[in-house]
Amino acid sequence: MRLSNLFSFALGALVTTTVANEQPKQAWPKTQSGHFSISNFTFDSGETLDQLDLHYRTLGKLKVYPDGTTNAVLIMHGTTGHNEQFLNDDFASVLFNPGQPLDASKYFLILRDSIGHGNSSKPSTHALRARFPSYQYSDMIRADHLLLTEHFGIDHMRLIMGVSMGGMHTWMWGEMYPDFMDALMPISSLPTQIAGHNRLWRRFVTEMITGDPAWNEGNYEEQPTVGLGGALMIQQVMLSSPAYWQRGFPTRAAVDAYVDQLVPHIAEFDANDQLFAWNASHTYDPEADLGRIKVPLTAVNTADDWMNPPELGILESSVKNKMKRGLGKAITLPASKETRGHSSYIQANLWKDELKALLTKTKSRKGGRW
Repeated sequence: MRLSNLFSFALGALVTTTVANEQPKQAWPKTQSGHFSISNFTFDSGETLDQLDLHYRTLGKLKVYPDGTTNAVLIMHGTTGHNEQFLNDDFASVLFNPGQPLDASKYFLILRDSIGHGNSSKPSTHALRARFPSYQYSDMIRADHLLLTEHFGIDHMRLIMGVSMGGMHTWMWGEMYPDFMDALMPISSLPTQIAGHNRLWRRFVTEMITGDPAWNEGNYEEQPTVGLGGALMIQQVMLSSPAYWQRGFPTRAAVDAYVDQLVPHIAEFDANDQLFAWNASHTYDPEADLGRIKVPLTAVNTADDWMNPPELGILESSVKNKMKRGLGKAITLPASKETRGHSSYIQANLWKDELKALLTKTKSRKGGRW
């Protein structure tokens, strides 16, 4: 594992006290990579891109059943993440290996890089740079829908699930395309606009970047490392729980050594990519339309998640009062030595049984609808 990956928000769940190259216990098939290009993509802002490229990886083979349903599963990453964040022992070995809930020999698994992330079109790799379209979650989902329907020829998904930002996308998928899937599973997310504490720290992240004179309205030649570094550090603090950090770094020296290792890697990240990714949640507010969801949904959070604190009661209240009766299930797992705060989403063993139950509940007699 590259040290810089340990500083990534999306991969922060993989933080360890060492940087040894540990290979996962891989039994799932080799991934296949590809790109899909969308011509003249129009964003909600009215801006357009002549060509929007989406990068993806797949595992398994697509099966289309007589009723038009499929064995396809979409798994969506978090903010500033990418599809590779799922290819590790904590996630893939628990879910994709033979006999596991998303056995890659039985399902067609799609791991894509969303707009602005990974190897898909984003400010740092596009000629527009800071003039890249100001994308929102709805744009990302519409592009993903085109990937699934036009590139893969899929008219119906077995399951759509995601973590963190991908969890928020999952709620929106159920509202924007309510007949497109058998089941939904948002993890480490809430179906409400980002406000209060969650908005506060995110605003701090963006202000750190734009407040650095070296940012220069996004037209920098070198990364604005003072503001960018501060933004990345805030993300690291929010990603995991105090108990998790205490277990992993129980002494002052251990924490200082960890930070000292990370600081030289700040410039490996891009300020505009970070800024656009965090601003993409600006219009996120799915609560009012939860009644549009037509399929079973299981939402899983953990009690030690600082981004989605259970004491607010939002998850349970939204599922109970806003969704159609009997469709939604809200789970808040208790804090334990196995949880990590928000980044518990990568620990699939924590919620694997809930996924199995959801798949069983929505199992089709003909390979499709529940």
